[in-house]
Amino acid sequence: MPDEGFRKWLGVEYEVMEDGHAVVGMDIKEEMRNLRGVVQGGVIASLIDVAMATAAAGGNYDTRLRPMATLELKVNYLAAATGARLTGTADVVRAGSRSSAVRCDVHTDKGEIVATGLGTFMTRRVHKTDPDGMAPPKG
Repeated sequence: MPDEGFRKWLGVEYEVMEDGHAVVGMDIKEEMRNLRGVVQGGVIASLIDVAMATAAAGGNYDTRLRPMATLELKVNYLAAATGARLTGTADVVRAGSRSSAVRCDVHTDKGEIVATGLGTFMTRRVHKTDPDGMAPPKG
């Protein structure tokens, strides 16, 4: 299942997808900036959420090893996000049988760190509202 809805609008690109590690980038659209030309904080938080969920799930919608749900997300904004592209690098800090703690750093295309995030993700069961054929969590 390809990215749809909000992820599709964000234009996320999965550069690395490994179990426990993900690198997700996105080109910045003008409508993602505020009046000062800085990327809006919600866009950055969304990139962090997608990158961390990808690391925790072991892939994106098409390749994930387990379906995940965000339980908690904390973002520290460190600098104004300018430039043409942002990249989030996420790593699982610790994975349990039902939940995982994940961290993520966001950098601009010039290499400046602009935000860092920490989140808790829950491995969830497949639900009747999920797309047909979704596999249950592995391992």
